Amino acid sequence: MKNARRVWKVRIVKEYPEAHNHLIVGEVVEEGPVWVKLRCRTYHFGRSVERPQDVKVGILSTRIIPWARVEIINELPEDFDYAGAKLVADGKGNVSLVHGRYPCPIVTNDKNAR
Repeated sequence: MKNARRVWKVRIVKEYPEAHNHLIVGEVVEEGPVWVKLRCRTYHFGRSVERPQDVKVGILSTRIIPWARVEIINELPEDFDYAGAKLVADGKGNVSLVHGRYPCPIVTNDKNAR
């Protein structure tokens, strides 16, 4: 039986308070005891995000991330097209990576969480 494809959204720990937020979205390629390798894109953004253009998107590539830098992992559906998904804003300060009907939140405006 073949292992299911694993697609993750990974939040990376920031080294200093004024750093941008760092997210990685992609497919797990391999894991080691101190790192995980993903075929992915990076998403970097500051505190003020209102539209997709406010999020810097990295190129599709393979990255090795130390487990010590991983803050949280969200597992996405195995058929989520992380390479082709588009950033979409909802007009309320929230930006999501969208593939089909499945939105993967990238930036959530806390003021709207009421």
